This record gives sequence, C-alpha cells and structure tokens, in this order.
Amino acid sequence: MVVNAAVDAAVFLLLLGAAVVGLTAADAGPGAADADADGDADAVANVLATSTATVNYTLSPGARRAAESGADFERTAGPEFERTTHGSLAGLLARAAVGTAGFGDDPVTHARDDFRSAVRDAVAARLEPVGLRVDAVWRPYPDSPVEGRVAVGEVPPATATTDTATLSVPAGTRSLAANETRDFSSLSSAVARRTVETLAPAGQMRLALRGDAPVSTLVGYRYDRLAAELNTSVDSRTADADTEAANRRLAAALAPRVESDLRARYDSPEDAAAAVGVAEVRIVVRTWEAGR
Repeated sequence: MVVNAAVDAAVFLLLLGAAVVGLTAADAGPGAADADADGDADAVANVLATSTATVNYTLSPGARRAAESGADFERTAGPEFERTTHGSLAGLLARAAVGTAGFGDDPVTHARDDFRSAVRDAVAARLEPVGLRVDAVWRPYPDSPVEGRVAVGEVPPATATTDTATLSVPAGTRSLAANETRDFSSLSSAVARRTVETLAPAGQMRLALRGDAPVSTLVGYRYDRLAAELNTSVDSRTADADTEAANRRLAAALAPRVESDLRARYDSPEDAAAAVGVAEVRIVVRTWEAGR
C-alpha cells in the first residue's frame, strides 16, 4: 500500500525535517481504516497510514535554545514562529523523528520540539494509547551515533503478548546504489552523505539561508551544531550559502566514524549494506490486551 503524505510549504521552508513523499505499509491488512487501538497491530498501522491530521506548533523553543547558545535572534516568539502542517499520521511521525534527530539523546536543534509534541497529541487523539505503543525511528544503521525517534503510548508490560506491524516511510534521501556498497570505504562515505543530506537537505537549506529570519537564523544555527558535533567548521561555506560544500565537509567528517562502526559490527560490506536504513523511517506498532 502506498499513500502520498502532504507536506505544507512551511515544512519545506523550515527544512528541519524530512520531506515525506510516500508511505509503504508492511503487514497492514486491508479495510482497517476505521480501526482503533482496540484492533490488532495491522489495523492500527493502517489507521496511521490512511488517517490525516493538521497540527499547529511553534519554533520558539528552538529559537530560545539557540539564542542561549549565542544565535542572533531579534526575538524568539511571535507570529513568524508559528507553523501549521498537515499529513498522514505516519508521515507526521516520520517527519518528527527526523526533525528531532541528533547525536545521542540530544537533538541537533530544538526547533522541532513542539512539533514532536503536537504530533504525539494528534496520534493519541486518533488512537487512544491504551494497549498500544507506536515507535517511529530513523537511524542510518543499527547503533548509529545519529538517531531520531518519537514514541506514543506506554512500553508493553513484560508479561504481555504483543501483536506487531511495521510501516516504512521515506526519510527524504536516496537509497544506496550498488556501486556504493562494494567496500567499507565507499559504503561509509555514501551513508555519511545520506545522513547529512537527511539532516540538512542542501537545496532547501540554501534557499533558507538566503531568506529571512527566523528561518535563516535557525538553519545557520543547525549547521553550527552539526559542525560542532562532527568537530569541523562550515562557517565560510554557510556564510556564502554554499550548502553543497558545507554538506560535503560534514559528510567527510562523519564518514570515518561510520566506517569504524560498520567494520566493527559486520563481516563484509554486503552485510553492512543490508543493515543500512538511512533512507527510511520505520514505524513499529505494538498492541496488546490492556490489563494483562
């Protein structure tokens, strides 16, 4: 099943998350669009794929955190910080997971904190989270230093018997090509490039840097944070809005870390490539009988 997810213009201009262009539901049964959390996991997954919501959120939390770190904001609240977006519940979850991704437990920026909360509320309003857990996770590969996740509902009790279904949502970057998986070096460079492109889509970031505040300031701060995490600098490149060059520098700094991880965990480039999931957000639905 493929469902198009609408992304409003504000999301593209913000460019702090993934542009979700499609949705594939794995193991979701047909005819379940009106199911609720009392149904099985397949039915709930179908609701996430087919139900839509409009969410309102603000960029102010991110602006305040950035200002505390020295970003130059004239103000950190007001109408220019308010946003509205619409999409499928699964698409919104995916955008929230990517938009709040970071290194360890710390998002690259906090501009999408309120968006993530609004998405959680929208999902909970459609699917009463009793006997239900939804986890949307984006990570380039297992145990990657970069990860984004959004969860709705409680963790299932250890004694519960759970039913599980999975959705796969594009994360806004291309899948790996065959010539990029021939050896660990090529694979790691490709994964690093895709990771950076997901966190900071070069084309849209360039437009944002050339635009008005607060978006231009937030995007500049996002690049500063990425560079700090990767122990490099992109100041001169972002000053000229040369985001392609900035992204190449960030990817070059990330690639050795990726290669070290992949070589330590996998016996061959083929095995490592099979584990890479940089191009998708996986949404796992688990249901169980509440009270047990």
